[in-house]
Amino acid sequence: MGYLLPIQPIQSEMYANRLNQVNNRFAYIDRVEKVDFDTEVLGQFKDSMNDEREQAAEEREMITENPRPPYLKGFIYPNPANLSPEISIVVGKGLAVNEYA
Repeated sequence: MGYLLPIQPIQSEMYANRLNQVNNRFAYIDRVEKVDFDTEVLGQFKDSMNDEREQAAEEREMITENPRPPYLKGFIYPNPANLSPEISIVVGKGLAVNEYA
């Protein structure tokens, strides 16, 4: 036998209210007249859009980001001159790892 979930009285009242709602009566429109584009306004709109695109492209060209040195990026790359086998033998570091990038 299944378990029936308890239904609160307010839930059944809300359901009954939803069923009794009156449908909205909207006005009926027989026909909508055709709208023609005004070629002058459309041309002005296209021109203004092209102008905005050109300005945005010019601004992007003007803003050039100079490459930052590695120490400002947060990572200092190892100097290959300091990673020679002779230095690792003298210092005693880097003997376990033979490769570096």
